[in-house]
Amino acid sequence: MSEETEAPGAPAPPRDEPAAGVEPALWLVDGFNLLHAAVLRGRDRRDWWRASARERVLALVRRLEAPGAEVIVVFDGQRPPDEPERTHPQVVFAASADEWLIRAVRQAPDPSRIALVTADRQLADRARHRGARVVGPIAFRERCGGAADA
Repeated sequence: MSEETEAPGAPAPPRDEPAAGVEPALWLVDGFNLLHAAVLRGRDRRDWWRASARERVLALVRRLEAPGAEVIVVFDGQRPPDEPERTHPQVVFAASADEWLIRAVRQAPDPSRIALVTADRQLADRARHRGARVVGPIAFRERCGGAADA
């Protein structure tokens, strides 16, 4: 099921949660979750782990207008040997993207200045519990100017 259409009785998916006009200083992006929910949108996943799929996510993230904010995209797995180091956005590969993201929220001096982009309900709940705001992938894609087929 997509983020926008859920089964009756299912918990509401993560939505954009703005905080009293304060823009996030740090955007944390669950890379493969964004790929699935807002870039591929149910289309063929044969190329899921390829560099071209990650690049589509990064192309979308680069369109985020968040002057002065740090942006980190986290993908599950090991960094491929041919993957370049990136600074905008910063790209991290982790054994568990979810655990890396929660650790970043937990270690932040002010989690209320963090926006976590994910549709993973468990991850979203854990981040909210620690004070971060959650932005769903569809809301994030819209904030970045719409279609993710860049």
